[in-house]
Amino acid sequence: MPNSSSPLPHIDTPDRELALWMLERMRDSEEFLGVLQKARKAGTRDVLDTPDYVARHKARLSKLYKSDTEDDVEISATTVAKIEMLMARDMLSSPEEFIEKALAAYIEKHPRGAEGLTNDWKTTFDAARAEIEGRTSGAFEPGFTAGLAASAREELARQANDRTRTNERGGREG
Repeated sequence: MPNSSSPLPHIDTPDRELALWMLERMRDSEEFLGVLQKARKAGTRDVLDTPDYVARHKARLSKLYKSDTEDDVEISATTVAKIEMLMARDMLSSPEEFIEKALAAYIEKHPRGAEGLTNDWKTTFDAARAEIEGRTSGAFEPGFTAGLAASAREELARQANDRTRTNERGGREG
């Protein structure tokens, strides 16, 4: 996974900064899954292409795309099965991520492109950054920034725990 060159924030960092840090981690996960996708498409497997590692990155991304407050859209079982197959194959985090990517591909391939569509269409990442920074509001569920900050704190605690275990193993081996 691409590693950020920025230092890890402290767990007591304000929610806004932690949410922005988590958003960058999500972007890293998206890039990482793209690298794995490219390797799979080429018929090779990246050494990091393991079910647990892929699941961790997909779970991280799903926090950006999924919402518990939105209504379900009625679609056929056949369409659901196709979406689930594509999500598994392409390591997408959620149906919402699939729909965003499908819309972008459709617009890109359509002869009229984005003609007639609003010019301020933003990716979910761009919309999330604007929401966290306070430039917009209401695009995400209430508590979105606090939720990302909580995810960032969980991530920081997991990383600290991983470092502790690695150091303990290293201490016994030396």
